[in-house]
Amino acid sequence: MNSLWNFLLIWGVWLITPVLVDGIDAISRLLTVWSHKRRRARTDRTITDEQLPTVSVIVPAHNESEVIDRCLNSIKAQDFPHAKLEIIVIDDGSTDGTAERVEEHVNGTSATTGYLLRGRPIKVGPYRGTLALIRNGHAGKAHALNAGLEASTGEIVMNIDSDVVLDPKAVRHIAEYFMRNPEMGAATGNIEIDWDILEERDEHGNLVLGENGELQPAKLTWFQKFLVKSQFLEYLTAFDLGRRSQSITGTMYSLAGACSAFRREVFADGLCYCNDTVSEDTLLTFELHRRGVKIGFVEDARINLEPVTDWDSLYAQRVRWARGQIEVVGVHEDMVGSHEHGSFSRFGIPKMMLFDHTLAFPRLIWMPLIFCFPLIGYSWRLLAIALLAIYLFYLVIEAINSLVAYSISDGQTRRRIEHSEWAIAILPLYRFVVFHFRFSGFLVALTEKQQWTMQGPMQTARRDAGMLRLRSIEVLTGMFGVVGVSVVRMARAFVALVLPLMLAAAVFVRMVIQTRRNG
Repeated sequence: MNSLWNFLLIWGVWLITPVLVDGIDAISRLLTVWSHKRRRARTDRTITDEQLPTVSVIVPAHNESEVIDRCLNSIKAQDFPHAKLEIIVIDDGSTDGTAERVEEHVNGTSATTGYLLRGRPIKVGPYRGTLALIRNGHAGKAHALNAGLEASTGEIVMNIDSDVVLDPKAVRHIAEYFMRNPEMGAATGNIEIDWDILEERDEHGNLVLGENGELQPAKLTWFQKFLVKSQFLEYLTAFDLGRRSQSITGTMYSLAGACSAFRREVFADGLCYCNDTVSEDTLLTFELHRRGVKIGFVEDARINLEPVTDWDSLYAQRVRWARGQIEVVGVHEDMVGSHEHGSFSRFGIPKMMLFDHTLAFPRLIWMPLIFCFPLIGYSWRLLAIALLAIYLFYLVIEAINSLVAYSISDGQTRRRIEHSEWAIAILPLYRFVVFHFRFSGFLVALTEKQQWTMQGPMQTARRDAGMLRLRSIEVLTGMFGVVGVSVVRMARAFVALVLPLMLAAAVFVRMVIQTRRNG
């Protein structure tokens, strides 16, 4: 009986639980994507430029002077009729010259006429569409997006982040998607991490140009390459597999902030973005489900996103995402398990809460406990085998995800996967760290005020080290102060008491000696 309990304790908790939680989830997602791929028939009809709808691209920006040029250039270079394209940039109270850079694009005087795409410099020709700048003060991203929605005129409205680079046909693919799927009211683009859009900059943040004035790709350290390639593989799973599966099953959890698109009539009944949570995109997605709006995934609309290259920024990003999930579910708690809003409320939200939140707590508890098992008789060898088995299990999942994503991707993405093969081997470690970042977000949601940015663990450690040094100096100074005061007080006591006694003693001894001499 004891051996049975021992078996369940080690292999049951450490192997069966991950298989049931992560394994079944991964398998169901893969089967959904594969079955849809086999059923889908290519009946797409050709859509001429005259038939395309008008499109408004809204770009909210706050202190994005380093990236706003390449973002706007990638929009201006779209293979889409410029007469039907409208670009609206909302400056959310920038203090770094973002608005001035946008003004140069509006006036046609921008000195930056190119951008990097997959590591190659791309030159931008003349833009003949509409480009406008709105100064919105510093009211937050949600208010900036609403200002853009109010000013836009397109039949299709796209919202993109300022740190993305659009593939040349991204806008066309989104416009055609809505034409081919009239039942769709909103859709998210296919976000892909692209480390090659990072530009080389000097210590002052200025662009480093080649001999012919072309942009140069940034030189990354090995650790930065590990981070960006891990994010690339992670986003493949999240979008090429995850968002695609959610679109098929009607359980789209969140429209991507990097690129979301809508039919204009979706906002006809007063729907807008809201600053009630740190995740305005997820909050809007829930509201769309509540109103019965169908949400899709535009797999061909490739949106190249700048990766995070340090732990602190990655920590702040994932904490914000996790906190946003908690806050949005709290706002729409009546939808959890409800039958009124389809499979999203019946299955999508409960599954997300179970896997991402409820089961996170036992995982966090069991991780440090495994190192206590030798105290109750387990050998370190058995624990090492259990941990290795867990690692291999997650490695197999990552390898299968990458293979499936490879099979459904275009040639350019396939080459990126091939260049990232070595990162697959250590991807489970990356996800292990990110899991703890996300768990920190749950705690932050309970203990701290709502905020868009926050310090990461490295920044916090440096801050705490600095505070510790200051405290140490204060303590030492205080100690020296106490010692100094004590010395002064002792000196005063010596002068006031001891010294007169010594003088009196000296006078007495002298009197005695003098008496003996006279006697």
